[in-house]
Amino acid sequence: MSAPSHTDRDKAVALHRNGQIEQAIAAYTALLTHQPDSADILGLLGVANEQVGHLDEAERLLRLSLLDRRSVPLAYRNLNNLLGLLIESARQEEAKAAAETYSPCTWPSGRVPDAVEHGTIVSLVSALKDIGLANRALATGIPLLSTMGEDVEFALLIAEMLHDAGRNDEAFVALDRDFGPGEELPNLHAVRAALAHERNDRIACGQSSLRFVASMPILLAEAVPSQQFVLAVFNRSPEFIADFREPYDHHYSGNFPSQLAQVFADRFRFMSILADSPTAADALRGMPRPALALNNVVNAEQLMVENTLQRVSALEDSLGIKVINHPKLAVQATRQKNSERFANIPGIIFPKVHRYQSDREQRPALIEDIENRCGYPAIIRTVFQQMGAGTWRIDDRQALHEALEKLDGLQFYAITYAQTRHADGRFRALRAAFVNKQPLVVRADYSDHWNVRARRTPGQQAFYRENPRLLEIANRIVLDPERELGRNIYGKLRTIADSIPLEIFGMDFDLTEDGNLLIFEINATMNLLSTSPTGLEYPPGSEEKLLHHMAEFFLQHRL
Repeated sequence: MSAPSHTDRDKAVALHRNGQIEQAIAAYTALLTHQPDSADILGLLGVANEQVGHLDEAERLLRLSLLDRRSVPLAYRNLNNLLGLLIESARQEEAKAAAETYSPCTWPSGRVPDAVEHGTIVSLVSALKDIGLANRALATGIPLLSTMGEDVEFALLIAEMLHDAGRNDEAFVALDRDFGPGEELPNLHAVRAALAHERNDRIACGQSSLRFVASMPILLAEAVPSQQFVLAVFNRSPEFIADFREPYDHHYSGNFPSQLAQVFADRFRFMSILADSPTAADALRGMPRPALALNNVVNAEQLMVENTLQRVSALEDSLGIKVINHPKLAVQATRQKNSERFANIPGIIFPKVHRYQSDREQRPALIEDIENRCGYPAIIRTVFQQMGAGTWRIDDRQALHEALEKLDGLQFYAITYAQTRHADGRFRALRAAFVNKQPLVVRADYSDHWNVRARRTPGQQAFYRENPRLLEIANRIVLDPERELGRNIYGKLRTIADSIPLEIFGMDFDLTEDGNLLIFEINATMNLLSTSPTGLEYPPGSEEKLLHHMAEFFLQHRL
């Protein structure tokens, strides 16, 4: 019998590539009778055995193939395949040990990987990262950045690991090149922006953020058979991308539309549209037409900046469909307008709101005016921030001076402080969700601090561990608000619903000791679904009702 030729190997590989795995195994086995120590044939036979489910034999053959690592490209291929087998079998620690045992030499200097080798290198570096060997992954990948320089995905993989290792300057260098067609990749701009933010390069961060917004103005969820229609969500573009996240997180902010995009993923196909992207209108022409839209550009203060209201409204109106919480409705629900809206309604308290701009030269007069209008204590908060950020309770002139110093040059609100401490010395905050004028109490919480936070915060979790009875009381309120808060609670909430122009929104409030409804906040940017950790959940019934109301509302108003 004559020795096998390259033609025999090529025929065996052709069988393998054509899916004739059993025939390929027979051909590889025949080749091994002449070349029993061939790292090439052992590795190929190992992969073929894995494909037909002979995992133990596949592992044995791949390990044998790695005893000869003189050919670095072959060693990379065989190690990548062995790691893939072990990772797929959930044997992470064994994969890690194998990588350390069979670690090949550095890729030959000057050798440019062909297409197959290129894919192997990317896969191997990724596998090393996944099993916790980031340093080895970097040692393998960094020398190849120059020869694989136009592979933007590979460069991003290296940059991410460098960033995680605290080597931000090197991560920046890895992406500081022209990737040709890869320059259109949205995630490239997002990562560049995040790296620029960490270098405190505000200009570069803003520029890369704008390029992300222009390159990915629309994010269309995967289609599944159970989805009833496309539901568009108009979101606000990220002005400064500050961290490494997936594109989804740059499209959706942390409020209820982003929650719905996850909870209702099987029921509706969500399409996020960055309403202020310059390329959004053109990108929409190549997308399926939504049957309904939900406007998430609802911060009334931001809508009033320059021509934002007109631009966002024009884009949303161009679809010719129902837009829930249309910008022209949202802009009617500023804090000041809400304060005026409820000023003379018996049984409802909305603290007086005054808008200012902090100006160092006018500070004495500013302090005097706030003292005359609000007195002490007063609440000072920024105009644009949400979720309690940029909010202080001010108890004296010195504290007011310090707050205004922090806000120098910025607009802010001064709000009359309403006493919210209950007879037991605790503070309480309730949250109601409103869907098409239907109110529903979805949260109740207690705290020792006037600014009652959600249960996801470490401080609130510690509070409930020390006060389990208050957790029980809070959950009873959510379970049966009328029994715990009084039979007229929903009458007051319906008054709120009839007064606010929005169709879906949230309200944080409390009932005072004398039965008045005290409003802390009303807006359409809240989390209306629970964000609580295990063990501190709200009773599920109210959330299930809320989701039912929302789904029914969507179905009634679709195109």
